[in-house]
Amino acid sequence: MSKTKSYTLFIVSLIALGIFSRFIPHPPNATAIGALAIFGGFAFRRFFVAIAILFAALFISDLAINNIVYASYNNGFVWFTAGAVFIYGGFMLSIAIGKALKSNYSIFGIAGASVLSVVAFFLLTNAGVWVSSPMYPNTFSGLISAYIAAVPFALNQLAATLLYSSVLFGAHAVYTRKLPSIA
Repeated sequence: MSKTKSYTLFIVSLIALGIFSRFIPHPPNATAIGALAIFGGFAFRRFFVAIAILFAALFISDLAINNIVYASYNNGFVWFTAGAVFIYGGFMLSIAIGKALKSNYSIFGIAGASVLSVVAFFLLTNAGVWVSSPMYPNTFSGLISAYIAAVPFALNQLAATLLYSSVLFGAHAVYTRKLPSIA
């Protein structure tokens, strides 16, 4: 197989993993998307490639989820949900965290990147809910309520990000024969 075909297959496989993980039965927020963003930032020299993979996986699965799974909750076709800017932005932060991981490629670095990614996503997206939704009052108390209500989702996301990061980085280490150090 040519190098171009291998590269294309690799990219399509990552997108498919992201999409597939959103459709298999899972606890809320427990998908491969966070790990995919971190890994994309780490694995691809060009930031654009990591963003394209992430956005393709999110956008394609969002279209199906919003217009098939939750169609009865929407008035017509939905291209993006109300909080998409915060969600996509949160995962873009994860890509940047993956880029920074190149300088600390270790098992602890991968775990730390996973934790940092989830925390950044949690802070950004729940502030976004607080600012743009009538669900919580626009007070400090409302912001704290939004964060408290989201803790179970963040814990699910953390478990999934750690699991899928282990799979992606483990497969990468085996394929490249470059095992991350333990320290």
